[in-house]
Amino acid sequence: MGVNIKDVAQKAEVSVTTVSRVLNNRGSISEKTKEKVHSAMRELNYYPNQVAVNLLKKRTQLVGLIVPDVSHTFYATEIKYIEHALYEAGYKLLLCSSEESNTRESEHLNMLQCNKVDGIIIASHTLNLEAYSKVTLPVVALDRYLGKNIPTVSSDHNQGGRFAADELIRCNCKNVVQIVGYGKVPTPSNERHICFEQTLKEGGVTCRTFELPLNAFRFSEYIDFVQKIFVEDNKIDGVFAVDNVICAVCKVADKLNIDIPEQLKLVGYDGTEISLMPSKTLTTIEQDIELIAETTVNTLISMINKTTVFEPETHIKIPVKLVRRETSV
Repeated sequence: MGVNIKDVAQKAEVSVTTVSRVLNNRGSISEKTKEKVHSAMRELNYYPNQVAVNLLKKRTQLVGLIVPDVSHTFYATEIKYIEHALYEAGYKLLLCSSEESNTRESEHLNMLQCNKVDGIIIASHTLNLEAYSKVTLPVVALDRYLGKNIPTVSSDHNQGGRFAADELIRCNCKNVVQIVGYGKVPTPSNERHICFEQTLKEGGVTCRTFELPLNAFRFSEYIDFVQKIFVEDNKIDGVFAVDNVICAVCKVADKLNIDIPEQLKLVGYDGTEISLMPSKTLTTIEQDIELIAETTVNTLISMINKTTVFEPETHIKIPVKLVRRETSV
């Protein structure tokens, strides 16, 4: 027969009620008593029934996170910081990857609700808004718009688009291309591309936009896509895209003997470690990924604890900064 709470109480020389209070962090218990109980638990190799504890607390201390692709550099970095912020706050992370599939995303959303997580962070968006509005748990959208009653946390993408355009204008670019993700999903990141194009237009610079296919995440796909653009137009003198795609541009430029930055100026977006990997380090718009993660987690926890009531269409924007390196100087 296994060890139970009565055995722990006997070993610690306290009542069962005291052990229960220590386990559930309830009531006024001295540190000395707490240590006696924990010491007895360790000696007896006793592990409390977490399901029962959670039922009593009406909390699981679990948070679900749905991302579109765990292998993407930005999301991999974001996951790292979100997990750390949750751990510091006493929560554990359940990670789900939708791979931009509405079936997978729907299944993950249902699974997280069935497992009674305390809240959900959603960085993927393949379902209609009605599906998210039906979620009864606290939800925070990470760089997504999921409905007016779900807070959104993202970078200040308007600022990012303007910084990128100003940098290419400073470099005297005249024939600029921007490569964007799938644009049919409404996301805050779309704003940077609109602002980028408008700023260039105001500066008298030609800008064309090319949209990557949905589910294009592999580096080989980026190279094929970029190569087609440059084969059709050999007068491009500036490119703006996320860092991963700019790395593919570097690869294609090298293959076509296009000198960077003499003939071609490049500005990336994200500012992850991948921006340091090419032979010419990337000028990039750096998102404060750690602060985005902390803000997202803090927003969700305040919703879980009902300490903050957010106004409809709340959008928390985190400033970005231009990091000038070898691809634009």
